[in-house]
Amino acid sequence: MKERLMKCIEENQNIVIARHKNPDLDAYGSQFGLYYALKERYPNKQISVIGDTNTLNQFGALLKASDVSMNESLVILLDTVAKQMLLPEFYENSKVLFLIDHHQNEPDIKHDYWWHDTSASSTSEIIATFLWESGFDISSDSAKALYLGIVGDTGRFMFASTTAKTFRVVSWLMERNFNAAQLLNNMYTESFETKKMKADFFSSIQLTKNHVGYRKNDLDFQEKHHLDSNYCSRGLVNQMSGITEIPIWANFTLDAASKGIWCELRSRDIPVLEVAKKHGGGGHLNACGCTVGSWDETDQILAELDQLLEENHG
Repeated sequence: MKERLMKCIEENQNIVIARHKNPDLDAYGSQFGLYYALKERYPNKQISVIGDTNTLNQFGALLKASDVSMNESLVILLDTVAKQMLLPEFYENSKVLFLIDHHQNEPDIKHDYWWHDTSASSTSEIIATFLWESGFDISSDSAKALYLGIVGDTGRFMFASTTAKTFRVVSWLMERNFNAAQLLNNMYTESFETKKMKADFFSSIQLTKNHVGYRKNDLDFQEKHHLDSNYCSRGLVNQMSGITEIPIWANFTLDAASKGIWCELRSRDIPVLEVAKKHGGGGHLNACGCTVGSWDETDQILAELDQLLEENHG
């Protein structure tokens, strides 16, 4: 697929780089890492990044799909192949649609090419490997974005998805002369108010009978602490990680805009992906998610996770 992607890039004057909505660091990192690298190598091509933004965006400005000529462009869609995670205008009208992803899902959108590598820690790792092996001499801006994407999706290299290959490509990125320690300090330093908010979050975590940890975040909690739904959902889910008594945890967040409930599911050892898939979502074996329409359905998810623990631990 590396050669096919390179051929598509070479053959198209207009290139649009997109990713899933409500982006995490891997979505941003892979998008902007590729964008800066292509802009540097192909200054005469029209290269654009599109999508929504949130508090994690430290990478650059984004356009809307309506701002670019999608039907005249190679569209490189990163970090998802699931319709649920996308705006229709990101994939319906493209001249050529090239998917790049590392999750377990099969695409449910029409596409021309699909680069699928579930052995990669992140989509940022796939993009960094592509740039390295294709002979790109990337800038520090590109390297920083890709590094942050990898750090975000590996949990600072703590998750099982981290491999020797991950460290090799990170070593190549760090040769681009950026201050990795400063980036990590910026990522993991937070205000006193944020610490108090997390204490409030943690104080009301509940357990099912088999010790699935969970929290339901309503609009009152989000408004009290001035949180956007994306941060409340993805940014807080791992407040429940690393606890001996909690092998599976779930964070449910009501989104004010869509009125849907975002469900983030995580585990240490037991795969929870099939539960997410059953409810229209997807992701990794031990880190995945879905969106449901009612709190009753979140209770159903908890019952299914509880059953998983019963089957695995008796």
